[in-house]
Amino acid sequence: MFVIPPLAALFAFVFLRPHEWVDVLRPVTIGSVFIVIAFAWVLDRAARMNRPQGSPLLTALIMMFVFCGLSLSLKAQDTLAQDMALFSSCLLGMLAISQGIQSLRGLSVAAAVLLGITLILAAVGVQQGSTQAVCYARDTTGNLTLPAGLEVRSCDTPQQCRDAGLPGGEFACEHPGMFGTRSIGGRVRFRGFLEDPNEFAMALCMGLPLAVPFYERRRTLLRLSVGVVTAVLATIAVIMTKSRSGQVSLMAVLGVYFVRRFGKAGLAVAAVASLPLLLLGGRSGEEAESSSAERLECWSEALALWRENPFFGVGFGKFTEHHFLTAHSSFMLTLAELGPVGLALWTAALYICLKIVVRAQIDFAGRRDAVDAQSWSLALLASLAGMIVSAFFLSVPYKPTIWVYLGVIAAFYAAVRAHEPSWRVRFGWRDLGAVVLIDFVLITGIAGYIRMKGIG
Repeated sequence: MFVIPPLAALFAFVFLRPHEWVDVLRPVTIGSVFIVIAFAWVLDRAARMNRPQGSPLLTALIMMFVFCGLSLSLKAQDTLAQDMALFSSCLLGMLAISQGIQSLRGLSVAAAVLLGITLILAAVGVQQGSTQAVCYARDTTGNLTLPAGLEVRSCDTPQQCRDAGLPGGEFACEHPGMFGTRSIGGRVRFRGFLEDPNEFAMALCMGLPLAVPFYERRRTLLRLSVGVVTAVLATIAVIMTKSRSGQVSLMAVLGVYFVRRFGKAGLAVAAVASLPLLLLGGRSGEEAESSSAERLECWSEALALWRENPFFGVGFGKFTEHHFLTAHSSFMLTLAELGPVGLALWTAALYICLKIVVRAQIDFAGRRDAVDAQSWSLALLASLAGMIVSAFFLSVPYKPTIWVYLGVIAAFYAAVRAHEPSWRVRFGWRDLGAVVLIDFVLITGIAGYIRMKGIG
């Protein structure tokens, strides 16, 4: 398949950002990557290796894209083109993956690339968190840089940097890492779309389950070693992010496998297995309380903006123009920016993803000719569980990292249908009713919790 190498380049562009730290790659843009993918897809199409494939997931995401454009045309027409640029790249990436990968073999190759990226990210996080913190000076724009022309000085507190007589008014003690990365507030992270420690933790949790199908298909020492090393490094890196949403996301990933293996008792096993994560990771004390209060204030603001703009919301990407922070929840963000229709479309996309992988688990249970489909559907279910948990606490509905995995699930659907054309997952009126009910319970529950806390 000609499209696999450029798709691998797309994954690297989204997650690893090599064009930011490799000089020779700086001219590379996302547009050039999409051009190569399109050319490769045409070659595959000419060789009859693929054909256009539709799915309920693709329909929901295209409708969401259109509704975002409609909301902007009504609320902020002057920034329509600029604001839709990022969403366009998300949708194009998802289309490229879903239309380029249409076999389980191709899915395995793409998953191997994502697993390799996850391993690299986990290694960077652990290496970064293990280094001695050094003095960074804060410039007039608020950016942190190493004091120019001076020896790098280690530190434990910013006061030590000032006592050392380094030039500059403000300092921070951060951990330097590979590829020009550094921690923020002592929390490990990467760069680009993963510069937020919480989103870095989410990416690790989504990629971790991809190691399991490779070992299940061929139980070799090498594959077992890769899986164990990835799991250990990813877990340590999540702990080093001090991300509470990352903790819960990793627990959700473990929970899927333990429940699948042990049934209801698997929840207890997952809870016990997660104890080290709960004890070692996350923030506590005043910092944690401040973060929780901040999140509730953002949710309250999201509800207020929705009440003022009950149908179309304030417009795609416009939440931060009304509040100094983002919504701290993908569901509250889409409600505030796109109204109930936009929220329903986002929830429907996640619902369809769940339905695809769960139906595959049910429909192909016990079939020896569908072992690979079963294994991949369970891995993607675990990834999706981690994604949804993180999305509840993070504003990520328009992040390319999320849409890559949505594309992988759409590709899984196309691959299974290529092997068994009669297998379909539909989205009907009953499913729409379930989505509306989920959103109603979610929003009323959050509103009630906010009132109980006396906020808003």
